[in-house]
Order: sequence, then structure tokens, then C-alpha cells
Amino acid sequence: MVLTLHQFCQVGWREICKKVKKAVVYIDNEAAECLHWNGGLMEMMSAGALTVKEFSSFENGNPDQKKAVFILSSPVHGTTKMILQDLIHNSSFEYCVLITSAHPRVHMFAKFGGHREGIEDMSLFHSLEEEMLEWMGNMNYTVEVIYSPLFIQPLTEMIFLTPPFRDMFPFSEAHIPKILQLQQLQHKAVHMQTHGSLSSIEFATLPLEVQLTIHQLVSCLHSLFVSLEMQEDIYTLGHLSALVAGQLEALPDASNRRKTAANHCSLILIDRTLDLASVTSYNSDSLLDRILAVLPRLPGHTNDVAVNMSPICSAKVSSALENVILPPGCLAQPNYDICPQQALAVTQTLRSPRTAQLEVIVSIEKVLLQNLGSSKTGVGVLAQETWLQLVKTRQRERNLSLADIFGLLIHLFSLAGTDVEFPAVEQSHLVSALTQALSEDRDQLQGNLSKLVELKSEEEYEEIAAEVFSKLRYIASARKNLVRYRSLLSQQGPSQPTAYHSLLHQLMADVLDPARPELPDLTNKSSGLKVILKSGFSLLLNRQKHQHPLDNPLVIVFILGGITAQEVKVIQEMLVSSGQDTKVLIGGTRLLSPSDVVEAIFVKDPLMQDML
Repeated sequence: MVLTLHQFCQVGWREICKKVKKAVVYIDNEAAECLHWNGGLMEMMSAGALTVKEFSSFENGNPDQKKAVFILSSPVHGTTKMILQDLIHNSSFEYCVLITSAHPRVHMFAKFGGHREGIEDMSLFHSLEEEMLEWMGNMNYTVEVIYSPLFIQPLTEMIFLTPPFRDMFPFSEAHIPKILQLQQLQHKAVHMQTHGSLSSIEFATLPLEVQLTIHQLVSCLHSLFVSLEMQEDIYTLGHLSALVAGQLEALPDASNRRKTAANHCSLILIDRTLDLASVTSYNSDSLLDRILAVLPRLPGHTNDVAVNMSPICSAKVSSALENVILPPGCLAQPNYDICPQQALAVTQTLRSPRTAQLEVIVSIEKVLLQNLGSSKTGVGVLAQETWLQLVKTRQRERNLSLADIFGLLIHLFSLAGTDVEFPAVEQSHLVSALTQALSEDRDQLQGNLSKLVELKSEEEYEEIAAEVFSKLRYIASARKNLVRYRSLLSQQGPSQPTAYHSLLHQLMADVLDPARPELPDLTNKSSGLKVILKSGFSLLLNRQKHQHPLDNPLVIVFILGGITAQEVKVIQEMLVSSGQDTKVLIGGTRLLSPSDVVEAIFVKDPLMQDML
């Protein structure tokens, strides 16, 4: 019997619960988010944990607390290792259990930057145990270091997320100069003439932090397939997906697993950046997407929200000086029959003033779509009387923030792709308007977006606006090398409005098509030499049948960079209407809202993963 994703997660967390009795549990945010959707805090407490704390140098155990369990989502290296040392030094533990979702080979890579001949993977765990005993002050105490691939957050039996990789996001050609710069800083040989496009960026040329993240994702996927007794055929769409697939295909342990696996699946990896129009649109039929767009995120989480519980509680907090805390509710509920927190989330979303703002944005999205359809040259789409007016009157007439404007621009440029070329003069006018807007809103930018203007002078705002437009151009060119999925726009007829079909919608329509059309943009990483070896001389005599994702009874679609509930809903409907018996699992590194995408594009750096 093949395990479900929920069962796979439960097996891992049950083993951990066996370790936490009479222990202080320290857990990092990513692992805590996984636990949150796999039973929650009460799983630990019911198993006998004394308390559960954040994995932080500012925490410590009481003198009478002798046992500690550390649950970590990253390799014990760099900052993570220093925090662990601080916690142990500041406590009186005699028995420590460290559980990490980073495989021993990932620790090997973190320490040496690659595999070292003559050094066994597990030897690093043994060395870490020795170090922890030294920090505890007595080599006769007890330490265990355990690998457990706790990286999946199952929302339903069909949808899963991976919190340890929630900051993973595909890079673009805009990042090539930064990659070259980092190579020079890491004393690597750089061949400038070979780095004109993403296709020339190989795995070894990436920053060590990004390589480490990919290694950990590959190890986690392999561990999942071991538990499912699964042999995977790998398909990719996008450059980062190709790099991940290449590492998974080349993994020696994975090669051995595939020889004996009883079950088969097709794994389709997709780069989020190929279609950002889908995840920057508020025009969604999914209530979950609307909740994520309106309510604040639960602290430390990317896939759940904080719900105000005061409407159904008698507790009244009249002053911050009163030691009364009313914890927020959330969407994750172990008891699905009684979910008053989920009901409150819906009502608070529908009653929020933000909902009216989102309707304004939806109406603008519809206008943009029709403008793109009626102006293939791009003339007038960014014209002064439209976009400049929108930017200038964003607050006074429409009550929109600058972040909303950024989201609309990402939506527009991703939607347009290379089908539409915006006149340089119109882009120049808009850069000027954005420069002024940055100056006006510098004290109003919320969250990470404030880092755009942080410590910047007025003279630098035009440079920031120009950089914003530079990134928008790279977003528009993301699909330039695709054949079948290059455009997201379709014109049904002269009397019909322009329609938008997401890249994921187009791809899955072809994948689920019983006619099995050619998929020229989908690269099969599992074909090649092994197909030739299997086919032998007959390959020269007969036309080789192309592999197709539907060749296997299970298709796993995984989006690097995140996914929306609307996209999942569309795929579910397509699967039902197709009549296919194939089972489809849909995964992503996180759930995305338009504001998350704005931060990912304009604030965060996908080359600087916080892993070390």
C-alpha cells in the first residue's frame, strides 16, 4: 500500500513525539510551521514535553530541566550551530536529542562545499554529537543526532507545501551580474563570455547558499520517494527546476532506489517566475486566496493567518500594561468538524475595508487585460493619462498603496510577456512617476517593502525606480524561450474579449489531454542515455515513443517559488473534467499572495538564502 502524504508526515512526527517526554523542546520557525499543520503544539504536550520554545540564543533551560530536544529545518552550520551552542551553554542539559531535516550529505556540503572522499556522511553527525557533549560539559552525558525529512505541510490529500523552502525563489537574468560577482568573491574561475543567459548558469556557478538549499530539497524529495517506494520520471519547465532535477537525477542513492521501487510517478518541476500574472491577481474564486490577501500572517508563518478571537471570547484587553494575552486563531485545525476560528477568518475577511480595495484592483486588472488585447504594439498601455494618473491618484481617489501599484505592474509585465513592447517614452514617464511616489510614500511603506528606501537619499529614488523597471523587463522576458506556452493571452475572435490562461492551466490541459499532444517546453530529465541503453539497437530501427507524464499513475506538480489556491482549484476542476484516472498531487514551496510576490521580486534576494 502506498502511503499518503499525510501518513508520511505522521510517521515522522510520531517518531519525534517518542523523544520529547520530560524534555524542553526547541523548534525553528520552518519546522514549527510543519508541526502546526501536523497536529500542532498539543502533539508535543500530549507526548510529555515540558514546554516548547523558539530555537533562539535568547532562550535557555531552567536548572532543573535536564533533557532537551532540538527540531531544526536546516543543517547545523554557521548561525544555526552558534544558536545551538548558546542554548546548551546557557542550560544544564544532560540529555540532548537533535532532529534535523537536513540529510547528513547536506551537512557534508555545508561544511566542505561538496563531497569529500574518505569521509562518511554519518561521520559528521558523530562529530556533532561529540561537540554537543563538550558544550554540555561532560562527555558521559547523552546526545543523539537524527535525520528526519520533516518538510511537508499537507493542506489536503491533494495539496502540500514545504515550509523549509518557503524562501526559495527562481532567479532571473537580472541576477547574472550578481552571480558573477559572488563567484569572484568565492575565488571561483569566471568565464565572462559564457554567462549571457540563464542557460549558461550551471549548478556549480551558483552561490553556495543556493546550492545548499537545492541539495536539501533534493535529499528531502528522495527521502519522500523512499517512503513511497517510488521511482520518478522527472520533467522540468524553467531553469531553476532544471538544476534541481539534475541534482535529483544524479543523486547516487536515488539511482539505487529507482532500481527496486515498486511504484512509479511523474514529477513536474516548474519555475514560478514563468508566470507571475497568476499570483499577482486578486481576481480569484478561492476564498483562501482572499483570506491570505486580507488578514495578517500568523507570526513566523507563511501559510496561515492570524484571526482576531475577541468576538467569541470574554477576555477584554483594555491596556497593554495588563498581563492579558489573547492569542490569535488560525486556519489549521486538528478537529475539522468544529472550526470557529475558520468561520471568523471568513467573516473578518469579508468585512475588512481591504476587500473594497481589492475590488478596485480587480477592475484595473480587467482593464489592463483588454488594453493588452487591443494594443499589440503596447502603445498607450502605459500612457500618461492611464498609468501616470493611477500612480498620482492611488491614495486620494482609489485608496491604494504603492505596494498595490507594484503588484499591478508585475501583473501587467508578466501578462504581456514578449507579445507586447511598451514604448520607451511611456516607460520613462512612469519611472518619473514612481520616483515621485517613492518620495511621497517613504514613511508609509509596510513590512519588508520599506527596505526599498531604507537609508536612501532623495537623489537615489530615481535609481530605485529605474531598478524596479529593469526587473519588470526581465519578468516580461521570462517566457521568451518557450514555444507552446510563450503567451498567456488568447483572442477568441474579433467580437470576443481577450482571455488570459495561466501557464499552469495551459500545461495541465496538455498533460491531461487523452490525445497526448507534444510538450516541447517540458524537458524530460529522466530520458537520454538510460533510454538508449534500455532500447539498444532497436532504437536505431524503430521510432522511439516519447515519454509522457501520463505514462505513470501518479503525477506530482511542484512549483518552485509558491502557488495559489486558485491555481489548485483550476487543476482540480481540469482533472475531474478530463476523466483521467491519474492521481495528481500539487505542491509548492509556499502559498503566495500578491504582496508576497512584490516582496520576492523587489526586496528579497533569491541568491542569498538564509541557510548558513
